[in-house]
Amino acid sequence: MEVGSDSKVVFHYTVTVEDGTVVDSTKEEEPLTVQLGENQLLPDLEKELIGMNKGEEKTIELDPEQAFGEIQEDAITDIPRQNIKLDDSIQEGMYIDLTDENEQNFRGLVKELSDDNVKIDFNHPLAGRKITFNVEIVDVA
Repeated sequence: MEVGSDSKVVFHYTVTVEDGTVVDSTKEEEPLTVQLGENQLLPDLEKELIGMNKGEEKTIELDPEQAFGEIQEDAITDIPRQNIKLDDSIQEGMYIDLTDENEQNFRGLVKELSDDNVKIDFNHPLAGRKITFNVEIVDVA
């Protein structure tokens, strides 16, 4: 059966970045099951799955604007240390979860720590990166 725009698709994937580093994979675990047309995948990835068949493999390259976007400089911000509670174990290079006054959750990368401020990058970890998906269709419904 061929993957259509409203198919339920079961597939394995491996995601790599430009230098070949694997950043995510289902090869050693259960494949991913998604319902196409419900915004569960990156739109350009979903488009590339359409027309594939069970057992078929494909390499799909996505530029930053097709994947997680370019790095947005305004998503990197200094927050006064007095405005956030940080555990003493927090260090530069760690991800932290924050909640704003509207109870919305955000994940950010701690770029710099000082006595007065914390510089946090709220861009997606893969923003600005070209990514490659190697996919194998396991089943189509």
